[in-house]
Amino acid sequence: MKNEEVKKEFAKVILNAKIVAFLFFILLTPNIVMKVKGLTEIFGQSEQTWFNAAIAGFVLYLGFTIFLWKCPKCGKFPGRGWFRKECASCGVELS
Repeated sequence: MKNEEVKKEFAKVILNAKIVAFLFFILLTPNIVMKVKGLTEIFGQSEQTWFNAAIAGFVLYLGFTIFLWKCPKCGKFPGRGWFRKECASCGVELS
């Protein structure tokens, strides 16, 4: 796999990571608002429903990190962070 192909593939991984993180944040926000404002429901949904939604968002993000956060070249964990310059496992340039 050429270096430019690796960069393009890792850019897709980063985009997907940002989408999953955004989804988690959207599902977590009502919980934070409810705690701060002392509300019992938002959009007609109870605190327990929003808590379960936030847990589901966290599980999605955790699953993405474990199963899909991989270096396109070696297939191993490239290291933490969206702004990685190179893979911690194989040393290939990622961005």
